[in-house]
Amino acid sequence: MHIVQGLLFLFFGLGLLVVDYRSLSLGWLPCGPNGLKGRLEFHRKEQPLGYWLMFAVYGVSGVLLTVFAIRLLAGAAEPLPLN
Repeated sequence: MHIVQGLLFLFFGLGLLVVDYRSLSLGWLPCGPNGLKGRLEFHRKEQPLGYWLMFAVYGVSGVLLTVFAIRLLAGAAEPLPLN
């Protein structure tokens, strides 16, 4: 179970970091659904506070998930319970 959870968290952690890095060149970050309007996006020029807040959330989450995944794969952390 260590390997499966480690690889899954590594995939999601690195994915968040890639989305964060690509947003620097694209200028926007996706942020989930927005009802019937499509998806919610924060654009750097139109909504700078929302963009940088989501940038920080994506970055911190990506780093934490990646570190936890590496600890799981190295055997330094316990996997999450399956109950």
